[in-house]
Amino acid sequence: MSGIRGRSRSGLRKAVAAAAVAAGVAAGTWAIMPAAQAIPVDEVPPIGADSGRFALPISCAITLPEFGDIKVLDLPTTVDIQGVAPTQLRPGQQFYLTQGKGGMIFPEFLPTLAGLVGIGKVDANLIEMNIGAKNASPSVINISPEGGLLLPDIPLEMGKKLDVRVPQDGGVFDDIGPYTAPSDGVVTLQFDSALVDITLKADWGLRLKVKAVCLPVAGNALLSMAVGGEPGGEPLAFHGVPMDHYQPVEANNQVGIINSPYKCTILGSPFDVGIAVGANTPLSVKKGGQIVFTNASGALVIPKATVDELIGAGFERISGTVNALNLNAEGGSPKVSNVLGSSFPIPETTLVSGQDITIPLPPEGTLTAGPWRPDPGSSHVKLSLGTAEADLVFDGGAPTKASCATPSPEVILLDAPVTN
Repeated sequence: MSGIRGRSRSGLRKAVAAAAVAAGVAAGTWAIMPAAQAIPVDEVPPIGADSGRFALPISCAITLPEFGDIKVLDLPTTVDIQGVAPTQLRPGQQFYLTQGKGGMIFPEFLPTLAGLVGIGKVDANLIEMNIGAKNASPSVINISPEGGLLLPDIPLEMGKKLDVRVPQDGGVFDDIGPYTAPSDGVVTLQFDSALVDITLKADWGLRLKVKAVCLPVAGNALLSMAVGGEPGGEPLAFHGVPMDHYQPVEANNQVGIINSPYKCTILGSPFDVGIAVGANTPLSVKKGGQIVFTNASGALVIPKATVDELIGAGFERISGTVNALNLNAEGGSPKVSNVLGSSFPIPETTLVSGQDITIPLPPEGTLTAGPWRPDPGSSHVKLSLGTAEADLVFDGGAPTKASCATPSPEVILLDAPVTN
């Protein structure tokens, strides 16, 4: 839980303020940078963690407060956010959204148009930046300080894109929370809204005040977490999760890796493992459209505690094949899909006491999974991790079946609203 009230809170506030200013005045664009290989071992988050980067479409109502808050326009733009959260929650458990950062890229026309009338700088005061946790308590946290946060003299340069990275020092912001899980159901972390007071400043004396009220327009969910099991548990706040490898994604898309806890039966006994899944996915789907996971890959993670159990049972080496990883669909079809498509080998690996084993799936390259299509009348398509199967070989012996049950509570990969 270190860092929950750490050194970077001002960095977060400045970063979020800059992003909110961006949302208030221009549209950002991103290009997908697809992964060229399976998940590298050093990029897999710890078991129980969900890490990702999200490009959320929002719309900002721009008004002139000095003229009776008359609305000038509704401006579409995109907020780029990344962070880490748990995959599952217990009833009443506290949790945080951690390792957050983001940014905006403004096209050249914004600084150019502003420069044509002599506007070279912008002051912004972030009044609200609300991060929601639907069904949790509190349902929304405003991470801006009371009275707002003033960012003075943000420069604009004609003919150049405005690329705002947040936090500006390149670090990550403070943990957002704590939120408290309900007794059951699903908690959804989401961008809720932003309110920014902006002053456009020209060298010749112009001071034009505008207000930006920004709301999501499509899929605003960052991720969803099912609640179940025994009540309580330690507060969840993940730190030190690899994040720098995430490249920008197009608006209304996300890229992420989720490492789900699994209970697997091997040689008649239960063992804990992790199964990681990474992919580019949409945040919403149109009626009659489809959901496809691109640049998809995964990993089988055998944690050190399980490795030590296997060593204690007298085993020295493990190999075999992973045969199935099923995803379950609610509100869409097909209802069950083996996204591996075929078996992938587990290379012979020596068991070393106290060390995790992480095996990329597939060993090289990436997969495309889907499509899933919304069912008639469905309001959303939820895709969750299901059962998994493998054939394991210990010390060169005969293969033995490994059967992994659907995680409980469920682990949700995507909960995409169906839009018109």
